[in-house]
Amino acid sequence: MRRPEAMLLLLTLALLGGPTWAGKMYGPGGGKYFTTTEDYDHEITGLRVSVGLLLVKSVQVKLGDTWDVKQGASGGNTQEVTLQPGEYITKVFVAFQAFLRGMVLYTSKDRTFYFGKLDGQIFSAYPSQEGQVLVGIYGQYGLLGIKSIGFEWNYPLEEPTTEPPVTVTYSKAPSGL
Repeated sequence: MRRPEAMLLLLTLALLGGPTWAGKMYGPGGGKYFTTTEDYDHEITGLRVSVGLLLVKSVQVKLGDTWDVKQGASGGNTQEVTLQPGEYITKVFVAFQAFLRGMVLYTSKDRTFYFGKLDGQIFSAYPSQEGQVLVGIYGQYGLLGIKSIGFEWNYPLEEPTTEPPVTVTYSKAPSGL
């Protein structure tokens, strides 16, 4: 006879040991999990997407001046996008059949970038709060390419101010007032 406490402990450990995301994943799923690096000091400044055999093979984000690890399957032709200073990804469309077939990225500076082909089941992903931007990508991939994908949204980093602090001086009011 199994004890409920032991089963609960095993369930808890299994959940803690596996990847978990609060956001929605698009696509059929299956395969190995991936997630881009959480970076609280740098924003996404670029994106590389490799496409081959009519499907998206991998994605790679640039955080600040550094490219993160490529996530997904190997191969394909790589397309690269560099965001302008102060530009953010604000909405994404993805198309699936058995694998991710294509993506369209929309930015805060009204630019649009296309990767692969938008055919199959199409989903749109965007932040739940106004002002939030893309800060991470996660999902699952198999030998041929990406099988599911999700997007993490948050507010952009605040830019440090370079202006000197404002100094206020008070003068003594003339007597008799």
